Order: sequence, then structure tokens, then C-alpha cells
Amino acid sequence: MPTIKPCFVAEITYVEGAAEKRAPYRAEHLERVAKLQAEGVLVVAGAFDDMSASLFIMDVASEDAAAAIVETDVFYKQRIWTGYTMRKLNRAV
Repeated sequence: MPTIKPCFVAEITYVEGAAEKRAPYRAEHLERVAKLQAEGVLVVAGAFDDMSASLFIMDVASEDAAAAIVETDVFYKQRIWTGYTMRKLNRAV
């Protein structure tokens, strides 16, 4: 039987016109995402095809730690992301 391991999922919403507005900050954002993935913190990250939202799945110990990852991203600081919903996921695999 697999061990259940919690992780946190953030669905992050975008400002209107995000595809254009994010351009000046995208390299910094992607560099950070790659670093977090290499560290094993960020399991999955990406934008939905319609640019309505992004999804982060984070392997961290608490919701506060997950929120800090979202809120310290350049897209959040520059208001490219307008908000997020955080949920705890009990990961089986």
C-alpha cells in the first residue's frame, strides 16, 4: 500500500492580457520555476492553454510554505497573477 504524502496545489489566476503583460518578467519567472523544480519543491507548474490560470503543485510541508512560493514570484509581485486558491492534496503516487 502506498504511503500518502501531502502536497499543495495552487490554481493561480491571471490579469486580463497576461500573455503580453508577463513578457518583461517571464525569463525571471521561468528561471525561478526551474530552480524550484531542481530543488524538488515544485512538482508541476504551467499555464492552462486558455491563459485563464496557472497551476503549481508543490512538495512542501505546509500551506504557508506553499503560499510563500506563490507570493514571492515576480508574476505575483508585478500583479500578473491576480490571486490564487490553495488546496492540500493527499498524493498517493
